[in-house]
Order: sequence, then structure tokens, then C-alpha cells
Amino acid sequence: MHPDRHIVFATVGSLGDLFPFLAVGQALAARGRRVTVATHPVHREAIERAGLVFSDASGMPEPDDREAFTAKAFHPWRGPAFVVRDFAAADVRASYAKLAPLCEEADLLVTSTLAFAGQILGETLEAAGRLRWLSAVLAPASFLSAYDMPATGLAVPDRFFRATPARGRLLQRLSRRVTRGWTAPVRAFRRELGLPPESPRGDPFHRGQFAPGGNLALFPELLGQPQPDWPPHTRQCGFARHVQPDGLDPALADFLRAGPPPLVFSLGSTAVHANASFLRESLAAAVALDRRAVLFTGSPEMRARLPRTLPDGIVCVEYAPHAAVFPHAAAVVHHGGVGTCGETLHAGVPSLVVPHGFDQHDNAARLQRLGVAEVLPATRYRSGPASARLRTLLDAGHRAHAEAAAGMLRGMDGAASAADAIESALGVESAGLRFRKVSEQ
Repeated sequence: MHPDRHIVFATVGSLGDLFPFLAVGQALAARGRRVTVATHPVHREAIERAGLVFSDASGMPEPDDREAFTAKAFHPWRGPAFVVRDFAAADVRASYAKLAPLCEEADLLVTSTLAFAGQILGETLEAAGRLRWLSAVLAPASFLSAYDMPATGLAVPDRFFRATPARGRLLQRLSRRVTRGWTAPVRAFRRELGLPPESPRGDPFHRGQFAPGGNLALFPELLGQPQPDWPPHTRQCGFARHVQPDGLDPALADFLRAGPPPLVFSLGSTAVHANASFLRESLAAAVALDRRAVLFTGSPEMRARLPRTLPDGIVCVEYAPHAAVFPHAAAVVHHGGVGTCGETLHAGVPSLVVPHGFDQHDNAARLQRLGVAEVLPATRYRSGPASARLRTLLDAGHRAHAEAAAGMLRGMDGAASAADAIESALGVESAGLRFRKVSEQ
């Protein structure tokens, strides 16, 4: 054993981008490893409650107006550019300055898709023989595979580009051309460091994000099967599920046990602030269906948009662990974040997915193809269409497909599999390597 081995996770984004790394970090910590999670200061409490070490790796201040920031991030057309260019890429210099001292004394670094400073440090320090670098992706869309093109939510283009790998490669080229300007700050900073503007693998938002020595796919084959054009040395681990230390609030636990399974409405920690009408329309849909319901409000400000007194059988919570709530649900209405998708699959309950942006349209399409979900675009989310989709979801067929999917995931431990892969990269023999080796080109 090597208890002095130090693993650093560098991740950028919301709780959905953090929780899988907490799960893997806890698995490694249980094996005696030192684990540090380097990310935004807003995540300090969640990291420390997980028993891991927090390190500030961002120079971006918290937005004064969270709702306005989230509206920009989830704008249908300008949102991705804002998040990549104006949030993640613009932070590369400050993030590098904070992350570099930490990486100097690390044995292995794991980076996420938007951790651009971490990618530069992984590339340069591994080349110098000073640490090992692995990258990780949380959802199939991050691979932009020509053989399994991500859905965009636009039916006609999606059918066209998913028809053949040749059309998929055309979309790859178009996507890289459109998004190239988003990472201009990263290329400029690389030049300041005396590096080529891009790594030999390509643009940092696309192929450049993948570590040449190993990439962890933190989702199961049920959601996305290995493809021929995935990066070399990709290891498919499965969902890395973070079990939060606190259980359910007693009042919520009592409500869940007190009657028929409720509908659960949740847009995660971020998207809920981008859709002011979601909670109102969800409340109206639950009333129209005469169903009990749990509404996740995300903040006191969003709760204040609803009536102070709610109809019987309807409760609001700011937040509760999805893994503890979803198994009690009749159906879950959510935004399609990959972590939330994973929890609905593990719970064996059907979903109404209301994608708002990023990989959510693709995750929604994948759940729909599995027969466990219906999809309603965020721009069309009203109580009437939502009620109609939910009536369809509540039939026995969707429930049977959802329960079958849960059965396929039972016994999988993506966090342990990823920890095995990390220890293998460090040269540590694990009791049994549980990851799926996808490619070793």
C-alpha cells in the first residue's frame, strides 16, 4: 500500500459536475489515499462534508444575481458559449495559478471537461515525469462520437446526423469550427506559457480534453456504449454515485410514506433558477392530475414564487438527496443532467425530461430510447402538456422498462471501478479491476 499517494480532482461546474468526483474520492480515501478536490469555493462545504480536502481552483467570483447568471448559462443558443468562453476559459489563468502549487506535490491528477488549467498542468507535468494525468467525462455527449452523435433536441438535424458515421463526422467538423472561438483564452494562455496554442490532440474543448494515458467514462453502457472513435485508453466505469451524509428530513420522510407515490419535480441545483415558471406549471400539473407531489425549489427565492399555502398533498423542499427521494416517486420530472438521469435509472422510476441545455438534450433522448422517459422541451413546459406526458408515463409499460433498467444497474459500483483505474495508473494493484477497458490503442 502507498498511503502517501496524493490524488487531485480538478472539476468545473455545478453540483452535478462535482458529485461523481466526490464518490470516487471517497472510494480512494477509504483505501488510504490522500484526496483533494480543486474547484469553485461554493463547493467547499459539500467537499468537506464528504470527508475530502477542498482546494480553491477558481478566480471567478460568485455571481451577485444567480438567476441572471443562470439565465445566460441556459440560453438556448448563447448559453454554451457563455459557459465555456466567459466562465471556464476566462478563468484559465487564475485557475492555473491556484492549481499549479497543488499539482506540484500530487501523484495523479484527474480533470473534467472544462478544467482547462488542469488539462494544461496534466499535459506538462506528465510530460516532465512529475505526475500521472487522467481525464474523465460524465456523459456520452462529451465524446462527440461520429458513430453515436449527441442529440441536440432538433428532430430533423438529429435524424440526419445520426443516420451514418459519415454524417456524424460532418457534424463533428461543424461543431469544432463553431466552438473554436470559445477556447481562445486557453490558447492565448498556452502561448504565454511557451506552449503550442493547442495540444497535439486538438482543441481543449474537444479532443484536447482527453489525457493520452487514460480517460474515465463515468456512465454505464446502458446509457452509452463504447464507440470506435472514443479516445485511446478509455475505461468505462459506470455511474459514480455520491451518497450524501445526511438522510431525509423527517417531515419529508413522513410525507413520502403517508400516501401513494408522489410526482417529484426537480431541475437540479442550477437549471431551476433559469426557468421561473417551472415550479408554477409543475404545481398546476400535479393538481390537474390529482397527484401528490414534491417540488424541489432550489432556493428560498424560488419558493417565494409559489403560493405560501399549497394544496393538500403538495410539499416543497429546497433540496433533498435524490437517491433517497426518487425510489418513492411515481415519476420524476427533471432537467436531464446526467447525475439526475442516473438516479432515476437506479430508482427504477420513469422520467419526464425537460432539457435546458448542454448534454441534457442528448441524455433525454437516450432515456427516451430506453423506453423509460418522455421528453418535453423547456420552452414548451406548461401544465397542460406536462400533464399529458405524465399520464403516458404513469402507465405500466414505462414503469416496467424503468424497473428493468434498474435491474441492469444493480450491483454496479462506478466509483469503485474508477478508483481501481486510478490505482492501476499509479501502479497499485487493486483487489479486482472492475472497470471496463474500452480501448487500448
